[in-house]
Amino acid sequence: MDNNEKGHAANYNEDEARLAALGYKQNMKRQFSGLQNFGFTLTNSSVLIGIVPLFGFGMTTGGPVAIIWGWLLVAFFVMFIGLGMAEICSTFPTAGGLYFWTAKLGGPKWGPMFSWYEAWFNMLGQVAGCSGSVLAAATFMNTLISVWQPSWEPTGTKNFYIMAILMVSAGLINSAGGRALKVASLVSVVVHIVGTIVLVITVLVGAPKLQDAKFVFTEFRDYTGYTTQSSASPAFVFLLGLLQSQWSMLGYDASAHMSEETEKSYVNGPRGILMSIFASVMIGLALALAMTFGIQDYETTLNSVYGAAPQIFLDCAGKVGGSIFIFIIVFAGFLCGVATVAANSRMFYAFARDGGLPFSPYWSVLDRRTQMPLRLVWLSVVIIILLALPSLGSAATLSAISGISIIGFTVSYAIPILLRITVGAETFVQHEFNLGRFSKPIGWIA
Repeated sequence: MDNNEKGHAANYNEDEARLAALGYKQNMKRQFSGLQNFGFTLTNSSVLIGIVPLFGFGMTTGGPVAIIWGWLLVAFFVMFIGLGMAEICSTFPTAGGLYFWTAKLGGPKWGPMFSWYEAWFNMLGQVAGCSGSVLAAATFMNTLISVWQPSWEPTGTKNFYIMAILMVSAGLINSAGGRALKVASLVSVVVHIVGTIVLVITVLVGAPKLQDAKFVFTEFRDYTGYTTQSSASPAFVFLLGLLQSQWSMLGYDASAHMSEETEKSYVNGPRGILMSIFASVMIGLALALAMTFGIQDYETTLNSVYGAAPQIFLDCAGKVGGSIFIFIIVFAGFLCGVATVAANSRMFYAFARDGGLPFSPYWSVLDRRTQMPLRLVWLSVVIIILLALPSLGSAATLSAISGISIIGFTVSYAIPILLRITVGAETFVQHEFNLGRFSKPIGWIA
């Protein structure tokens, strides 16, 4: 056995021992590196499929002020949430993630009740987030076809069918096993980082004209009618505009759900959470700035038959270049579906393992070949597709699903952090990643 193999075995044994101390046997194969864990979480959050599809929403609800300053405001608080979650993840690196943390931190009095609610809120956030992301990818695919085939009419029915095809494909990649997921994770990192860099440079260089800094940082637009037809203030419209940023910075709990398959999970799990948040903030800020500078005519862009973001790509990169960028968004959304199904199924598996799902003995069986919860992979796929059914009759489905996702994730992130700094403060033991004496102040801000 060479030094690398010895190191791998030592890490595996330490991970297995820590998992056993938490009450679980190592059943899933521990095969993912820290980089791959980060890749899953960056993909699960997928700023490309978050900020871009809702760019028109941001232009409507506050305009550049909401898009840029809203992003920075949300990013500020998300960093505190990430720090609080990372510290807990280092102590409890299990696939159950947040609901397991809640059970431990709540103690015998509050743990059982809060962990049950926590599990369902987290599930709601995950499946709604994936459904919205892949539905957005399907919408962009429809748009791409219409760019090249003007007679093609994008409809809700076509969006749904494309979305279902993408989700089934995501399920197949998950069913292929660990090697396929590793490749998907690394490809996604390249797509999100390199793709964003190319997109930003192309928009800034290729735009016929760029908006000035005053427009980008101070222009407020309200196309909701709230400030003109009611007594609502611009601040209310700005808060509505935060939906774009909030939906783009969710899903970073994926590092925790993949921890039972990650080497040195007590270090790489927390690191994956924080690295993905930092990368998402930087990617999102670059995208938001470039796309806002690249707006040509505001009303024309907002009312484009292609949607605001695709119109900006087409204006700044031409038909071919714009089409490539639209496809990058589609591909990012598909990869988001792959990563989210992986995270969803692990969380479902942990909950079934603890008897939390109906027919838990059936759902908690792992596939012999892949050592993965493939039954729950396909349950996730089915639920995610069903959530998109309203898109058959409503154009507002994406906004509704993203709102549901935000509620589910936000509540599920808040509960364990609150318990950590209150009823669990005396019993919680800090591990490799810890915030020291800043743990409580950071927790209260989060």
